[in-house]
Amino acid sequence: MERPVLTATVREAKKSENNKLKREGKVPAVVYGKGYGPVNISVDEKELFKILKEKGESSLINLELNGERFPVLIKEVQRHVLKDTFEHVDFFKVSMDEQVEYNLPVILKGTAKGLKLGGVLQHQKHEITVKSLPDDMIESLEVDISDLDIGDTLTVGDLKVDSKITILDDPDEVIASVLAPKLEEAAEAAETTEEAKEPELVRESKEEEEE
Repeated sequence: MERPVLTATVREAKKSENNKLKREGKVPAVVYGKGYGPVNISVDEKELFKILKEKGESSLINLELNGERFPVLIKEVQRHVLKDTFEHVDFFKVSMDEQVEYNLPVILKGTAKGLKLGGVLQHQKHEITVKSLPDDMIESLEVDISDLDIGDTLTVGDLKVDSKITILDDPDEVIASVLAPKLEEAAEAAETTEEAKEPELVRESKEEEEE
């Protein structure tokens, strides 16, 4: 599979320079790896947005810097809290013959049969940590949940991946479950009760301090 190419330029590591880059539609970034960098760079915001939209985060792309093109893993993307913009990106230069760790999104497919009986689906874990050689990386893992009945759970240990990929998370962690309606209501009520208690505890601690 051909990897998308993102062009990068070396930048100065100054806050004033970062603000200037953002006005020019650039995103401050850094690239590092085993025996490489870190090197402060900038990338085009529109190009980055397009790649993330098509490939998602934790994807493998080619970075072009100073006339050299090499594979990198999108390691971390920092976004503005309020605006839909990028603040900073970390790229990890990989070796094609060494395994890399990355976050793999888990996508649920189908309709659990427990839902037809009034059950409620909870998707607790949306991604897992895996490792593989760069060429064996996949963008997401689709899981059919059609057979999940009320009371059933899907755990990390139930997931099936290619033998070239190793799952690093605890196999007992729950990916998704189908709860009975009453259990779902009880869980929500318990959360509401806990939230209501918190301010009271704060007030009590303040009163103790005053005494």
